[in-house]
Amino acid sequence: MSTFRLRWWPTPPAVLAYGVAILSVTAALALALLLEAWVQSAPTVSLFLCAIMFVAWYGGLGPSVLAVVLATVYFTLFMVEPTGAVAVDGHDVPRIVLFILTTVFVILLSAAQQRNAQELVRVNKALLAEVAQRRRVEAYLDEAQALSRTGSFGWTPASNDLFFSKECQRLLELDLDQRPSFDDILARVHADDRPMVHAVRERSDAGQPDHDYEIRWRALAGTTKILHVRAHRVRLQSGEEELVVAVMDVTAARRAQEALHATEVALTHAARVATLGEMSASIAHEVNQPLAAIVTNGAAGARWLDRQPPDLGEVRSAIERMIRDAQRASEVVQRLRALARKAPVERQPIDLNEVVGDSIAFLQREIQTRRIVLKSELRPGLPPVVADRIELQQVVINLMVNGMQAMERVSDRPRLLLVRTSSETGSEAGQAVLAVQDSGIGLDSASLTRLFNPFFTTRPAGLGLGLSICRSIVESHGGRIWASTNEGPGATFQVALPLSTERIA
Repeated sequence: MSTFRLRWWPTPPAVLAYGVAILSVTAALALALLLEAWVQSAPTVSLFLCAIMFVAWYGGLGPSVLAVVLATVYFTLFMVEPTGAVAVDGHDVPRIVLFILTTVFVILLSAAQQRNAQELVRVNKALLAEVAQRRRVEAYLDEAQALSRTGSFGWTPASNDLFFSKECQRLLELDLDQRPSFDDILARVHADDRPMVHAVRERSDAGQPDHDYEIRWRALAGTTKILHVRAHRVRLQSGEEELVVAVMDVTAARRAQEALHATEVALTHAARVATLGEMSASIAHEVNQPLAAIVTNGAAGARWLDRQPPDLGEVRSAIERMIRDAQRASEVVQRLRALARKAPVERQPIDLNEVVGDSIAFLQREIQTRRIVLKSELRPGLPPVVADRIELQQVVINLMVNGMQAMERVSDRPRLLLVRTSSETGSEAGQAVLAVQDSGIGLDSASLTRLFNPFFTTRPAGLGLGLSICRSIVESHGGRIWASTNEGPGATFQVALPLSTERIA
């Protein structure tokens, strides 16, 4: 079969194809002879050409060549010399050659037509496949955007044209029949966020290619959505610039973050109260000591007043000691109230050494009861850190209590607790570092990787929340907390916090 045949046309058997060629040319001759007998005029050449074209279309190259040869013979025998003689006169040769060239041209033309038809069918199939693939991709894209709650749209600043995906239409609740403009979109943005959108547009016009921000969007039902918007400026082949924008509904995620933050605040407060409960004996001792001193000094002052004459100097001294002890008791109560209260976070520059000193004073009774040897190395002149005093004090107390608990079973060596502060350089440049080192049982490698996970504890009676809360507090202050094993016994917990100058900058 010829290479120019249409692929969709079934290949006829060879015998049938050649038979059709003979019958077609013979039928054309018969029709020409009949027309000549009836009307004395016959379009012989046209009929032969029609037959050859049909054979070329139906049978291909081989049968069409046979048809040309047979048509040439018929033309020579019956049309050039109607008598049927085989001899050809010389003046008829040009007619025969012209007929042969015409038939060959017809075959070539038919072949070209067949090739064009074949290419057209191939291109049409490829186009249909590409359209189907494009529709499949668009369907997948629409489904993926719906699943991720992410819409997209394009905006051409020059013409102010907007093109929205289906998910973006649903997400923004837009009626595209009204052809919304940029101003219509801006009107749905929360009034407080519109200046930010204008600023982003100005930066985009100035040449900034990428943008990433969040806005509040007014839904038709009166509620407010939180949308995360990411935009990228692209240049089309036409030279025109377009802004491709992805819009994600993060309302649920932001609400969950707010709820998680509220839970963390409540959990942090509950942990402080639990710490106070665990140290109730120490707290009672801290309060009872100054109260007992006040009673003793009051009784002594009364005795000095009963003397004749009263010893007013001793009475004054007793009263001064009572005032000092009362102030001491008041400070203890204030520290307890500060730790127990549930108040908003107030971050300001504070002295880390002062917080450590207050924490040591608060745990003094606990230190004595557990027979702890406390050593403090506080760097003088340490720059302040920006933090909430109560939260930072909670971290220091938790780490010190954690170190003391780690030494409960130690009996063959001193229970040494070292609290150290410093300002670091290098990788920790611009940070103040607090280190709490104990000589307890230490930590294994498996515990180090899970130590700050919620509800993980190495103590049978522990809840596993103290260190997790410490990490939340430290990270919320822009710092980090980690633990390491000592070269000797025990472990060291360290906290790095940004210095005040670094935070302000």
